[in-house]
Amino acid sequence: MNFLSRYCLATPLRTLSKGFRFGRLPKAGFRILLFHHIPAESFFDFEKLVSYVVSSHGVMTPDEAASCLVGDMVQNRRFENSNAPCLLSFDDGFHSNLEIANTILRRYGVKALFFVSPGLINLPSSEQPAAIAKNIFQARITASELNNDTRLLHWQELYELKRQGHVIGCHGLLHRRLSELTGSELEREVVFAGNLLDRELQQKTDWYAYAFGDIDSIHSEALQLISRRYRYCRSGLRGINNFKTLRSAIFADSLAPEAPLNYQKLLIEGGLDFLYLARRRALNKMSISV
Repeated sequence: MNFLSRYCLATPLRTLSKGFRFGRLPKAGFRILLFHHIPAESFFDFEKLVSYVVSSHGVMTPDEAASCLVGDMVQNRRFENSNAPCLLSFDDGFHSNLEIANTILRRYGVKALFFVSPGLINLPSSEQPAAIAKNIFQARITASELNNDTRLLHWQELYELKRQGHVIGCHGLLHRRLSELTGSELEREVVFAGNLLDRELQQKTDWYAYAFGDIDSIHSEALQLISRRYRYCRSGLRGINNFKTLRSAIFADSLAPEAPLNYQKLLIEGGLDFLYLARRRALNKMSISV
């Protein structure tokens, strides 16, 4: 099913999904909404989405989400309703994320997770654009096509996000695909990256989100390292999270603000979760084995 088909079918799929759930107890938990670079022309659409989430689902802080994951039943009962609350998460650490935080997130009182790659941040300014184009955009764009909003946040800007109450997590040292790494290279991408974040931001980094987020970008050796170094590992697989969720296999729903709002609602309601069932099971199996 391509994106155009999904957009067109969003309304009937939402109706079917609600009909399937009718009369059933809601599945308690929360969802993580995953974003990347948001261009300025999409800020209006992003704010519409945030407004909807705040009013219809409610938003969680990273600390509240962590409490649910470790089995704080008070937090779990607080968010036990048919409209699962949401935690907002941003990957890659683009400058546009800071603009979003300073305006829309601040306006709605939202505290979010921001995942960054410290090795890319520390590259000389002359080398960083090429690395962003290669490692993050996978050569889909060239370094010359990047602009100020797609530059990476520097350390002082990350301090500003922390000052606002947001949480900074690790997205790998250089945003490399972990399933392609072993041994010392893998350790640098996972462990050294977290230690570098700790040192630069004077914090204890508890969250890790592996680059690209799909089931083919992770393996057991990587999950084992992540589990030893961090408390929580977020994937990019769609699904709901609760106290039964494995802390090394946390799910997230990737959203594009420019997509139709009805399609976004379908995703937030879990209307396409069934498409990811096999991949969630594979990640859980991998996590249990570590």
